[in-house]
Amino acid sequence: MPQPAPSLTNLSKLRIWQQNLNKSLASQNDFMNSLTPNFFDIALVQEPHVDWRGVSRGKRSFVSIYPPTHAKDQRATQSAIFVNTRLSSSSWAPIPILSPDITAIDLIGDFGTIRIINIYNDGNHNETL
Repeated sequence: MPQPAPSLTNLSKLRIWQQNLNKSLASQNDFMNSLTPNFFDIALVQEPHVDWRGVSRGKRSFVSIYPPTHAKDQRATQSAIFVNTRLSSSSWAPIPILSPDITAIDLIGDFGTIRIINIYNDGNHNETL
């Protein structure tokens, strides 16, 4: 019998991996191969590789979250979040921020709400901030 998805209230710790992939396909593949669903809950990516179809490589064990602007201009996307499917979908929600440089989610549980914001800032300006 399959195990129910864990909620954030019964996790003893939240495991987050943050990585800038420099739009590299090799880096994206290596990152996804190393993103173990039994070890990581959330992955924050800056400069993901986006292929000719406008999608970034992901894993079946993680839900991909892109900025709302991704649908209009995939190549401009500089930020993505991957949420482990083992986390109940009722324990988190994407936050729509109209910037290709920012993705965000709310984590919801008995503890209240924790907001995780993934920001890409290229260092040449502070427009994202």
